[in-house]
Amino acid sequence: MTATTNPMRPPAGVPRGYRFPPFTRRQLANGLSVWLVPVSGSSLVNAHLLLDAGAAAEDEAHGGVAALTAQLMVTGTRRLDASAFAEATERLGIEVSSESSWDSARAAFQALPQYLDAGLALLGEMIQEPRFDPGEFERLKAERLADILQARAEPGRLADEHFLRHAYDAETPYRRLAAGTPETVGSLVRDDVVGFHAAQYRPGSAHLVVAGSFDPDAVIASAERHLGGWAGEGPGHRTFAPRATGGRRVVIVDRPGSVQSELRVGHVGIDRYDPRYFDAITMSMALGGLFWSRVNRRLREELGYTYGARCGFDPRRAAGPFMAATAVQTEVTAPAIRELVGLLEAARQAPFDESELREARDFLVGVFPLRFETTGGIAAAIEPIAVYGLADDFWQTYRSRIEAVGTAEAHAAAVELIRPEQLLILAAGDASAIRGEVEALGLGPVEVVEAS
Repeated sequence: MTATTNPMRPPAGVPRGYRFPPFTRRQLANGLSVWLVPVSGSSLVNAHLLLDAGAAAEDEAHGGVAALTAQLMVTGTRRLDASAFAEATERLGIEVSSESSWDSARAAFQALPQYLDAGLALLGEMIQEPRFDPGEFERLKAERLADILQARAEPGRLADEHFLRHAYDAETPYRRLAAGTPETVGSLVRDDVVGFHAAQYRPGSAHLVVAGSFDPDAVIASAERHLGGWAGEGPGHRTFAPRATGGRRVVIVDRPGSVQSELRVGHVGIDRYDPRYFDAITMSMALGGLFWSRVNRRLREELGYTYGARCGFDPRRAAGPFMAATAVQTEVTAPAIRELVGLLEAARQAPFDESELREARDFLVGVFPLRFETTGGIAAAIEPIAVYGLADDFWQTYRSRIEAVGTAEAHAAAVELIRPEQLLILAAGDASAIRGEVEALGLGPVEVVEAS
């Protein structure tokens, strides 16, 4: 299957020139890496402290402790309770945040340049002497549990959770959401957070990224003053090799009475270090990352089955999922599944033509400068370089590496990375209404599971 350029849309213009700001890296005696990205003339400065404290660092019995620990970091310090901490940030006019993903945790703030030192002082206090107030712990734990349960009431998030559960085997942490499960979060106690912080929030594997208008020597002096006394190496990255449950199969997550079906089709994808990374993201953009990509064009524009369909990779330190997703009316569930599977199979058989790839490349190259219009965006761009150990010239070479993906490279990525024989085909919908037609497709053994 090939595509033609949308005749109603004008062609993309020549991308404007852009060069990512040069940066330097220094290391404090305690092992903390400090990344300095001067942006002359900027009115704000951003500081991002990255820690090896993401969900991948948890043991499975404590799934969700990373997210809960990160949330609690902004609720006070040993010296400042939640109210006093909030007042301190307001007095300085800074915005403080803390969150976690699978591969890292981040504590960050944005401030006027004159308040950078005060902000680093507060950040250092927050990281080294968190309060972990018992009342705040119980409140945020209850909110986390409520959010997980609410997610299961939303068809899309329910389908995402079940897709992971059935795509990965029982020993792979990625088979659950990073936020944990009701069972693991429900069993957490304050001491679990205290222990996770003590083990993982250490400078030996941490990175401080500062982007904006500042004096580099003054920033290093400030970092030494407020974070230099922080000590410890941490346990290092937890490594695992994701494994698929195995074999092509169909799972129906039963939602009796549902008028729509949420569809998820895919399998275990690639990790962040895969040498085919640029080929993969460009290919998947042409396949299902744009409005006029194959998947969305076929399911939305030509067949009218959905308001939108997409697909793509989620590379992590280990192999994250590759997934196509859409929502359709119950009565077209089976034909939509047939089309979605057919589109993935066709990507391997019918190479992308130059017009499809040009649209994908134009988009990726065209939005490139927009990501770095703020100091926050620039600081965030250093994160994958720091967390994954990517080359320092990653962003300098990004455009040229995208532009180098031609029809041969995209087709090779589709052939190598889309594996029809391993597809998990999941539909969250009314099993009594869709099972018969789905089974008639003959795509693999069909299993019906309860939504809960």
